[in-house]
Parts: sequence; C-alpha cells; structure tokens
Amino acid sequence: MKSIKTFASVCCLATAVAACSTSGGGATTAAAADKVLTLAAAGQGPAKAAVEAFEKANPGVTVKTIYTEDDAAYQQQIRTQLASGTAPDVFRMWPGGGNTMAVRDLGKDGMLMDLSGEGWAGGLSADLKAVTSDPAGKVVAVPVTIGAIGAVWNDQALQASGLGKPTTWPEVLKFCKDAKAKGVVPFALGLKSAWVTQLVPYALTASLVYGPNPGFVQQQKDGKATFATSAWKQALEKYLEMREQGCFNDSPNGVGYDEQMQLFGQGKALGVVHVLSAVQSALKYATQGTTFSMTPFPATDSAGGTYLPVSVGIVYGVNAKAKNPALAKKFMEFLASPEGQALYATASGSSPALSADSFKADALQQPVLDAVKAGRSTTYPDQAWPNAKVQQEHLTSIQELFNGTVDVPTVLSRMDKAFAATK
Repeated sequence: MKSIKTFASVCCLATAVAACSTSGGGATTAAAADKVLTLAAAGQGPAKAAVEAFEKANPGVTVKTIYTEDDAAYQQQIRTQLASGTAPDVFRMWPGGGNTMAVRDLGKDGMLMDLSGEGWAGGLSADLKAVTSDPAGKVVAVPVTIGAIGAVWNDQALQASGLGKPTTWPEVLKFCKDAKAKGVVPFALGLKSAWVTQLVPYALTASLVYGPNPGFVQQQKDGKATFATSAWKQALEKYLEMREQGCFNDSPNGVGYDEQMQLFGQGKALGVVHVLSAVQSALKYATQGTTFSMTPFPATDSAGGTYLPVSVGIVYGVNAKAKNPALAKKFMEFLASPEGQALYATASGSSPALSADSFKADALQQPVLDAVKAGRSTTYPDQAWPNAKVQQEHLTSIQELFNGTVDVPTVLSRMDKAFAATK
C-alpha cells in the first residue's frame, strides 16, 4: 500500500467487558426535535469526546448516546434496532465487509443513508470509497480512524527485563524463551474474547501471505487459491509454535480481553500482539508514567520481509430512517473535518483516516505511518472476504485449535468452505 488513503479494515475492534452506559449531554425534554441527535457506539471514550466537541460547536444541540463496550453485543443490538425501526440516527460501523455491522452488509440491506452528495465524500480516494460504499457504489459511511496490528510493548516492563524487541521470527522465539526464564509473560493473550483470536494470524499473514501477494483474495475468488494450500497454514502453525514455546500466558482460552489488558498494563506481560487502540484499555491498569510503543510483528527470518497490517478502523453511518437526518449529516461533516479527525484519533489511540494537520503521531502511531510510506503495509484480510461467515468461522476455529479439538488443516478447510458460501 502506497498511501495512507489505501486502507481497508478489520474488525477489529478493541473492546472491554460487556457493559452499556448512556449519556445525554444535558436534559433533552425541553430540546427542540431538530436539535436532538441519537447516537450509538461500541466503546465510549473516543465517541464521547467527539460528541462533547460537537455539542460545544453547536450550542443548543443535544446528542443522546448509548455506548456498548462489547462488540458482539453492540452488533446484535444495533442490527435488531435497525430491523425494528428503533435504531439511533448515527451509529458506529465496521468498514468494508466481514461482519453483520459492516458497511457492505448494512448497505446491501438498505439500512444506510446515501452520503455521496456530502462535500467530504467527494474527496475520498478510490480505496477509501471501497470500504465506505454499499454494493451499489454509494458512499454510506465516513472513515474516522486508521489502526494497525503489531507488537505493542509496555516500555517500562520491557526495559526492566533487559530484553530487546524482536525483529525476525527466530528472535521472537528466543525472546519468548528468555522472557519466560525471567518469570514474565512474553505476550499476553486473551482468547476467551473471540475477536482477539484473529489478531496474531492477521499479524503473521501480513508478511507470509498478503504482503508478498497482494492479489491473494482475488485469486481465492477466482478459484486459483485457498487458505489450505497457502501460507495461512504456515501462519497458524507458527501461532501454535508460539504457544508451545511459552510465548503466551497459561490457558489463553480462559483469559478475556480485560484480563489480557490487565496483565499487559501492569507489566506482568511485556507485550501483546494487538490493535493499537487496546493501549487505551491497558492504561486503566498501568501505573502513572507507563508508556507504550509498537513495532511490526515479524513472521520471517528477515526483518526486511515484515509487513504491518494497517486498515481503516472506525467508520460511522446514518440510519436510512433517521429521525433527524439533517443533524446526522452535520455530525458526519464534523467527523470528517480536520478537528474531528484529530480529536477522535487521539482519543482512540489511532491515526486519522483523513487529513488532520494538528494530529501528532506518537511512538505507537509513527511506525504505522512509516510502514505505509515505505510500502510495507497490508490491509486486514477480512475486509475483502466475500461474506461474514469466514471471519466467524475463523474466530471459533482458533479457540478450538487452542483447545486441541481441531488441527490446522481442519481450521483452514472450514474457512475455505465459508469463503465459498454464497448465502
């Protein structure tokens, strides 16, 4: 990928323990109907910051919000509300395809407002349009952030261990051995939260599959490639090798995302292979002054062969049946503005998807920009997959793989079958 505007995304999606909260930004009973906007988001922090800034810039406007901290619960909740006609005006979605709350899936079902006529939509690159448009080619979402999956480090814990950041696959295995000998967890892993299962495979396949062969997904669609006969097999075998070499905490399937972030934030684990926005959760458990950094996670014997998965992370859309479409479009305009982009990116620990001159990259974000500039980035694979079943199969099968109830060929066979499904 040659430009910061050529991203497709994941799932991804960093979340914490399932919980919901509501916020109003003030009393709404006396507010005029055209001054009230309803909004839902998976994850409170960044969305709340954007809402507060929008209300401040628009005196008299009230944004009624619902925040759900678990992605799966959020997806089910909004889907149900859309079907019943009770969904909010604006809601967070996932770019491209890959799950039931992704742009293409919702657009295909006619649940999103056409935003093609908005000023910011006309400035989107072809690649950004690809992950923010419905199957008919209409722009139905605003891209807000870009994120990445890499080796994220607790700087103080790593320094105390005396170990260096690995840059090749052999160094990863040695790092795990040395960290274990020092009595610390090399990489925290919480597979009880199903969405976490995909992160290490995405990091590994960036260098093993999608970096060397950017056209791999299209080859799958053309019937010329499969998961089972590709380097996906090598990636999952390396995942298991990491487990056998003691790279992870004990019983990853019994550890959830929140506990994973606790291990990491407290420095009981030196690192995680994760989306960068997970640092916001780790900070809740870290002592004052703890800092975090990121490096691309290696999968080969050559540091020069490492690619970083980089994709649009968060997008927002408007309910096709929004009660206040004008105000919803105004909020979209704010999210697309340099101010909105910089604010949301900073609050979420990500980089902006669109131009934002005031945004300052830190030790987490600068490697993302560097990888993109150097042409050493790939997109998250699920955003090009033809249906949501592939990702669902992947998540479930990785948990079974770590339980020892299936082997790598079985996982990949299941994913190939899901890829070929037409419904």
